[in-house]
Amino acid sequence: MFVEEVLKSLAELYSEGSRKVSAENGNLIESELKLYPASSDSVSLLTERYSPLPEDYLKFLSITNGCRLFEDVVYGGENDIFSAEEVLETNSHYNHPSRIIVAYINGDHIFIDLEDVKAGRTEYMYVYEGGVDFDDASSLYCDFQTWLDRFVMAQGNKYWTWRVEDRKF
Repeated sequence: MFVEEVLKSLAELYSEGSRKVSAENGNLIESELKLYPASSDSVSLLTERYSPLPEDYLKFLSITNGCRLFEDVVYGGENDIFSAEEVLETNSHYNHPSRIIVAYINGDHIFIDLEDVKAGRTEYMYVYEGGVDFDDASSLYCDFQTWLDRFVMAQGNKYWTWRVEDRKF
């Protein structure tokens, strides 16, 4: 699992505080990283409600209980990977039997399909662009740590909207 290395590299990038990142249309923004302290109690509550959760996602939560990535220091942002508590709260409004929202990225909901996880599939991450419609979502063709790694490499930009012929990354 490389989720730990992704988070370590992020922490190192932001070790001296904020930093500039390239955003859409050639804009540079001063950004910051907010990592929240891990909480085994919160993760326990989450695993009681949703099972099975993927190992890479659980590893992420064991390191940080959610985070805000590439947040504009002036205007804020909407790059939230939810804490365990936020996952429980957010999903209490939707009550889908197998899909749970784990992040909100600039208007898009990112979620894990627990049926895919249970079946042993490694491509269990999905996105619904612009709202929440679990049945009309698009596969991100990856696991959580790969999604996180790509999102970090894209510096907080929604790489999944960069249209490619087969959309399989």
